Amino acid sequence: MSVDLVARALGAKAGRSANTAALIAGIREYGNATRATERLPANDLPTLTLSANGAASTINGNAWYAPTVNFRSELLTYLCGPIVDAGAAHPTWNYMRARGAYFGPGSRGLGSPIAYEFIHKGTQLEIPLFGQGSSGINFRLLVNGALAGTMAVPNSTGQAYYLKAVFPASGTRRITVETNGVPANGVNVANASVEIASTGRTPPLVTMIGDSLAEGTGAAAGEGQSLVLARALGFDCGLAAAGGTGMINPGSRVPFTDPDRLVDLTLAGVTSTQNGSAPASPRMGIVFGSFNDQGASPTLYGPYGATLQDAIANRTHAMIDAWLAARPGRPIVFFGPTWPSGPPNNRPPLTVYAIRDGIMEAAWSRASENVWFIDRLMPFLREGVYSTTSDQASLYTGSDSTHPTTMGHKFDGLWMAAALRRLILSEFV
Repeated sequence: MSVDLVARALGAKAGRSANTAALIAGIREYGNATRATERLPANDLPTLTLSANGAASTINGNAWYAPTVNFRSELLTYLCGPIVDAGAAHPTWNYMRARGAYFGPGSRGLGSPIAYEFIHKGTQLEIPLFGQGSSGINFRLLVNGALAGTMAVPNSTGQAYYLKAVFPASGTRRITVETNGVPANGVNVANASVEIASTGRTPPLVTMIGDSLAEGTGAAAGEGQSLVLARALGFDCGLAAAGGTGMINPGSRVPFTDPDRLVDLTLAGVTSTQNGSAPASPRMGIVFGSFNDQGASPTLYGPYGATLQDAIANRTHAMIDAWLAARPGRPIVFFGPTWPSGPPNNRPPLTVYAIRDGIMEAAWSRASENVWFIDRLMPFLREGVYSTTSDQASLYTGSDSTHPTTMGHKFDGLWMAAALRRLILSEFV
């Protein structure tokens, strides 16, 4: 490599903005996929038990609504974007949720993934949880980035529980709590001043807007593609996805370009209930284009363009305008739509390419404004059809023919993470 090329490369890196530096630091310092349980030493593998509903702590006798470190504590580092109080009245006011996506008048998604981390020193701790959220396995505990255990917390009881983790030996560990929408309230220990500390990590906040694929439908707890992407790149993921929606298609909710969903993207004027004062400040916005728009009728897309492609371009510009008005100079990345099957026998319909092309045209026309586009149709992420067991798509698309399997979410999330990682490290300034 010539001296001139080396000098130019060093100059480009030196000239990077503080915002880009924060994104790169997240990638370099915090980015990792979840490690397998088998990677944990025996002393770091806890036994998990769930209390009876409403039971007091077996560590210190505290009631379930009064842990030693509640959800507002600055000792907790949230990895799910701004948080909100889970409810306005007893008992749910003692719990938090991720802010989630706006679903329509008076409605906001209650099942958005929750995640936070802290340092624990000792042998036992309890996580206060509230009986709401997704059904099935809806809680998992990570220790030093590895999966240490899961639990199915009752999701429709309206009761509170302590989930207790007991380690074989005392130690200092980074604990990550993740739930599929199950409200949580910090951590309970015998002596918080000795046992709990902040991780000191500062992952960059990145907002994400999308449909049911981004929402994580079909994935195991904590392994939806948006979360996989965010974890692999070391991001604090402000996920606001809503199944059935697109840039134009409202589904049973509202489209991406609804004014309140645009706030989900920009977080303009939003603060976290953790502190109530520091405004949220996303370093980057991500929009996942959706095949939900492929069936939009002329009546639905007509107000925005003569063709579906024109209308999608119009709505993409609306999202860019909202982002840049709130976050001038900061990057926004559009992923084109994806498709659950592929060649040779189930290619996407041309309307899906029209969605891709509308997003692509609009994004590239604003390239000088820090707007980026990543295609998810070329190269194909799926080959064949889900129902043919010898086709690759059968590994990655579930039996409903639409949503990814758990492995599909991991594959898609890590593919997107790799594409975005290259973009940030090589192109962002």
